[in-house]
Amino acid sequence: MSATVGLVLRVLFLVFLYAFLGLAVWMLWRSVVSKQAKRGNLAIPSLTLISETDGEPKTQTFASVEILIGRSQECDFVLRDSTVSSKHARLYYALNQWWFEDLKSTNGSFLDGIRVEEPIVVKDNDEIYCGDAIFTISIKPIEQ
Repeated sequence: MSATVGLVLRVLFLVFLYAFLGLAVWMLWRSVVSKQAKRGNLAIPSLTLISETDGEPKTQTFASVEILIGRSQECDFVLRDSTVSSKHARLYYALNQWWFEDLKSTNGSFLDGIRVEEPIVVKDNDEIYCGDAIFTISIKPIEQ
């Protein structure tokens, strides 16, 4: 009888242990999700994109969390270049940093001469190539 009781107690202990671990992971996940949902309350450093098309500099400043870059009129930053895909890349603000991500474009994207294969952190004065189009990033720090 004592072996059966010991086995039941071990099984109960394991069930409670897994339930506790599951609850801890769930609470951590909820904490991260709630911080992302409240992101609108956080100050986001403004981002300015500077490109030169037809010999004229084009400057556009953004204060949103995500910026879509491409040839399509649906994009936030439109690049009129045949080597740029309709939705070529995106810039987004996460983890207190600006990130650049290529959206599986045909001609690829480069950050300061390095091919972008996965999301990468960008900094002030970085130069991005989307196809043959080139633009520079200017990040204005948050005023305290």
